[in-house]
Amino acid sequence: MSDVYLVGGVRTPIGKTGGTLRNVLPEQLGAAVLNEILLRYALSPEDIDQVVMGNAVGPGGNIARVCLLAGGWPFSVPGVTVDTQCGSGLSAVNMAVDRIRSGAADVLVAGGVESTSLAPRRQFNPNDLRFCGPDVYYERAPFSTPQIGDPEVGEVAEKLAALKGISRDAMDALALESHRRAARAREAGLLREMLLSVDTPSGPVDYDECIRGNMSLALLRRMPPVFAHGGAVTAGNTCLKHDGAAVLLLASEQAVLKYGLQPQARIVQTAISGCDPNWFPLSPVPAINKLLEKAGLPLDAVAAMEINEAFAVKILACCRELGYSLAKTNMLGGALAYGHPYGASGAIILLHLLKALEQVQGRYGIAAIGAVGGQGIATLVERC
Repeated sequence: MSDVYLVGGVRTPIGKTGGTLRNVLPEQLGAAVLNEILLRYALSPEDIDQVVMGNAVGPGGNIARVCLLAGGWPFSVPGVTVDTQCGSGLSAVNMAVDRIRSGAADVLVAGGVESTSLAPRRQFNPNDLRFCGPDVYYERAPFSTPQIGDPEVGEVAEKLAALKGISRDAMDALALESHRRAARAREAGLLREMLLSVDTPSGPVDYDECIRGNMSLALLRRMPPVFAHGGAVTAGNTCLKHDGAAVLLLASEQAVLKYGLQPQARIVQTAISGCDPNWFPLSPVPAINKLLEKAGLPLDAVAAMEINEAFAVKILACCRELGYSLAKTNMLGGALAYGHPYGASGAIILLHLLKALEQVQGRYGIAAIGAVGGQGIATLVERC
């Protein structure tokens, strides 16, 4: 099997729903990062065997194909779209890795795109027993069956905090640290290389909208619970909804030599694992354990880890279950500060992982994400 190299990548700024990117179509976001990949690595569209992109709340269809066509790529380049909800972007990367590893392809671009600002209104068919009337729309798809349990994400976060004995104070403290780390990374220019300015009707946007360098515990403590009376989960220790796109360039060893590329990392191993949908925030744990077992690597060899920060309680619970240091997790800050554009988040945390490994001169790093429905996706990289 061929070694697979992560050459590099690019992402748009991350905007909140109804924020800086609210008038930019998802295919425009996707086209922008796809074309930037070609520019940065001196490639032509014909050099790319396939584009694989994740998307969760878009208009349906094959948005990867729409993105590359919107970017002016030739009809000959295929695109495929992946939907594992929050795990879509990392699933897209791992699928691309498998194609190259198998010898079926040499160069792929993989990542994801999301515009929650432009998410369509959805309605069940009138013949569906779940249809509630012509003016009733649903916001999210079913993630599990009613018989197993299909709880709202905030409800699960509250139950997880109670189950693991994780306090509101601990969650607020982690949220504060996330903003502080993200603000420091921005001020130090660590994100500059990966960020692509996006043209909008209101002018170019070149910054992540939701990072709060002035965030404080006093402000976080003033926020009321949003999912349960007297609960611990608030808008401050939960990520909201966001827009953005990110892609990475993946290549075989043969393609690295052919195109004179300089990879940032080698993909060592990938994994996906399932868990009870009622406890989906814990799904990164079995995925990471499976990943390490497949790679034959101990956890203490991992210098940095990115776990998508949908809820503060998720990070606290996962790190406790794994026995992994919070200090080495989401070292540049996480989604509580940056945001969580569902389909793109997996590619975003991989980009952040590469930068974190560079900062600590670490060898191995893991990116992992837990998806609704109870699926964990993980990727192990070795810095070149």
